[in-house]
Amino acid sequence: MEQLELCELITIDDNEAVPKYKQLQSELEKLIAGNVLKVNSRLPGENELFSQLGLSRTTIRKALLELEKAHLIYRVQGQGTFIGSKPAVSETKKNSQPGKFKQVIGVVLPNITNEIYPFIIRGIEETLQSRHVCVFSANSSGIRDREVRIINEMLNNSVDGLVIEPLYPGAGDDIGGKDMRLISLLESLTIPVVLINNDIPTFECSKVMQDDECGGRLITRHFLQHGHKRIAYIYHDGVSAAFERRKGYRAALAAAGLEHDPRLEIAYNDEQGIIYPGYVLTKQLLQNTELGVTGIFYFNDDLALQGLEAARSLNMDVPSDLSIAGYDDIPRARLAGIHLTTVSHPKGLLGSMAALLLLEQFEQTHMQGDKPIYQKITMQSSMLVRNTVGPPRAIQE
Repeated sequence: MEQLELCELITIDDNEAVPKYKQLQSELEKLIAGNVLKVNSRLPGENELFSQLGLSRTTIRKALLELEKAHLIYRVQGQGTFIGSKPAVSETKKNSQPGKFKQVIGVVLPNITNEIYPFIIRGIEETLQSRHVCVFSANSSGIRDREVRIINEMLNNSVDGLVIEPLYPGAGDDIGGKDMRLISLLESLTIPVVLINNDIPTFECSKVMQDDECGGRLITRHFLQHGHKRIAYIYHDGVSAAFERRKGYRAALAAAGLEHDPRLEIAYNDEQGIIYPGYVLTKQLLQNTELGVTGIFYFNDDLALQGLEAARSLNMDVPSDLSIAGYDDIPRARLAGIHLTTVSHPKGLLGSMAALLLLEQFEQTHMQGDKPIYQKITMQSSMLVRNTVGPPRAIQE
């Protein structure tokens, strides 16, 4: 059908109380139901519809989005929008030429500047390379709206599967509307999903996690063994892994007969816009001398290295005046002059395992009838004792 013919068949009433995007959606649904717009025929793009109908791009985009949600249209990256439901992977990929990508997966991560993520991405890519699977990674920057937008954009570009480290604070804390929006989006997906690092317990899929509670307990116990009693914990409150590590921190304190002090549990999130939270929050903590902090456990190494700079800016020596420890064992943690005490993170292996679980889900999509079989792999971490934890000054003297 020519573009002009299609546009002549669509009527939008400016005086109608129904929003224009709903009118456009309804008009297109009638044409699809009447087989005027035939299955797998190409629909004019947003710019073409804008030119022909005189409607705003926002109106057109919203109408097309509603039709896509109803599985009346589907998008193919680089080719356009078509009538009908998206063909199954097996049908669209079976004619792929040797050497061409057979499937595309999206990887959504919260902070690509953190040094664990290149290792995770490399683990995913190396595992999928021989299977002719293309990997696209994106950074949510710790912002929930951006995370949801990225996932939707990947879906609009017809990815076949997703590996996600979600921004989710954990079932034990208040779940807001933005968290529920993410869960609803994930539950609506018809493609395989693998969660890494940060769990959403209510969402059923394959997962690769660390035993974060154990890691938090190990590192807090290490402080206690050196005689520390005033140990702070600085963490990101947008991920459940941080709360699991806090659980281990509290458990170790309780086992030593110490109550946790809420004033020493310092939370932040990326949406607050603190550029260097480890530096800023450490300085605030140390300048409040009545808290008597002698050691700080950081949610990750990047925060810990920022905290190290904050301590030095106050002319404090680590570990003589202040002991610090991180989590993840990023490359900078091992540099001369730092030698950060931390907890290991199986970065590359975690990425590889996530890729293998996704491949397993791809294989299951070809099997009919049975409910998918999901796996949860939990990886153990170990303490890496270096030079940034020592006895507090009161014990030294």
